[in-house]
Amino acid sequence: MTDGPSQPAVERWGAPLNTATTAVLVMHGIGQGADDMRALTRRVADHRAAYFAPISPSGSWYPGALTDDLDANRPELDDALLAVEAALTKITRSGFAPARTVLLGFSQGASVLAHHIVASPALTYAGAVLLAGGYLGPAGTRPPVEGRWDGRPVLVSVAEADPHVPMRRVEETADALWLRGADVELQVCAGDAHAIHDEQVVATRQLLARVRGDIAA
Repeated sequence: MTDGPSQPAVERWGAPLNTATTAVLVMHGIGQGADDMRALTRRVADHRAAYFAPISPSGSWYPGALTDDLDANRPELDDALLAVEAALTKITRSGFAPARTVLLGFSQGASVLAHHIVASPALTYAGAVLLAGGYLGPAGTRPPVEGRWDGRPVLVSVAEADPHVPMRRVEETADALWLRGADVELQVCAGDAHAIHDEQVVATRQLLARVRGDIAA
């Protein structure tokens, strides 16, 4: 008998749980870990958020490309989606309902979160930030459009010539969330760097401030 894959650790930092206004699930990209996500949240500088970050022991969430057949990225993709569920469970048990939870991912982390969102139409979050990623599957894959986001903010952002993320898939991801009623901002940054750009950091900070205002209203 062999053991199944161990569940990734979920690291937490940011505002104390009893004073935080929002929880942010932070999903790292390929070749990254907790330090990279901590660096991102320092750039965002929202001190009212509590951050929860699942960390892949291998530094990646799936082995192939964003637009590979789903089976080519399994079982790692399934394990990554389970890691999202585990982090969300920890967030809920820490006192944050989905309506107070923002999903934030970069690269593979953004793609896993996008895939979680489009595959889980019953769940609505306070907002989402998808940087350099989109839902997974080959060209022509169409996600379901069920579920309502009721004007919740979503930032979908990528460099115009990102070598790892087809612009078409980014647009399809934005469209899928728009069809669910999300208030989607599709942001295209100049250049070809698969990286987190300064304008993306600013837009993320603005989205978190908007979510905080919506919660307080």
